[in-house]
Amino acid sequence: MMTRTPSCRIAERLSSPQRFAASSGAPMASSKFNPSARTLLLFAVALVVVTMLVPYGYIVAYPLRLFGTFVHETGHALATVVTGGSVSGMHVNLDTSGLTLSRGGASLLISSAGYLGTVALGAALLVAGRRQVWARKVLMVLGVGTLVATAVFGGYGSSLLAVGGFIVGVGLWALGRRRSRADQPAGALYAGGAVATLAALAYLGFSGALLTWAIGLVAAALLLGVAFYAAPWVQHMLVIALGVQLSFDGLHSIRYLIDHTVAARGHSDAVNMAQFTGIPATVWAVLWALVGLAIVVVAFALFWRENKRESFEASIQ
Repeated sequence: MMTRTPSCRIAERLSSPQRFAASSGAPMASSKFNPSARTLLLFAVALVVVTMLVPYGYIVAYPLRLFGTFVHETGHALATVVTGGSVSGMHVNLDTSGLTLSRGGASLLISSAGYLGTVALGAALLVAGRRQVWARKVLMVLGVGTLVATAVFGGYGSSLLAVGGFIVGVGLWALGRRRSRADQPAGALYAGGAVATLAALAYLGFSGALLTWAIGLVAAALLLGVAFYAAPWVQHMLVIALGVQLSFDGLHSIRYLIDHTVAARGHSDAVNMAQFTGIPATVWAVLWALVGLAIVVVAFALFWRENKRESFEASIQ
């Protein structure tokens, strides 16, 4: 259990029984399959609604719920660094709650950056989803950003120790493979690479960072894999689906936060804000809900208007 001190800020995401999910769908066999952006948006929203209504749908959505928590905590961490603070660690829990430890920085922005950051990223992906040609680059940026956030913020203590271990492990393995191709002994290099990799994994396990790193690495691998190898319509679908997922997930988490603060149950980002400003936590939760809803509405409006205009221009050509 972590001890809270005045010098160490704790930003948390609450666990919720249910969150929303969307997936990119399975690739189609026909290379001519190329649905419009509006069709993909309607499909993504339908998946979210179905997941909400189907019994135990939240279990199917569990991986995306974990990724939503990862994004939430990354928002806190980025706000800390941007405003001149330092991050002691970022942790995602199995129950989809999360925790970010930070020192310094602008407290008001840091506490607000979790929920609103998730909504803002979802809205940005929706806006980017207006054009299929943007999808590949968006996924590449998101994948690389996820890798960087994992390496810099993931877990407690110095995550760079784990980064160093993995780099040494991969480097030794690559050298061993090169020597093997030259018919030279490589067993020691392979063994050293395995030891370095296992040491990095052990460090992550003992520091409580293994789940956080697993989420970050798997998410980054999937994002970059789709960006480099999937069909353009699949890339487009994933951008839109993630936009819908993160937008709805952020709004739903804020709604759960409102219930949590009204019942005065435990610690939260809204409680942090109340301590900093003297304004009740419920007021902050409601304010975040209104701002988040406005962001999502604007994003959906921009998306729909842009694609409506494209459909009209295509119809008169």
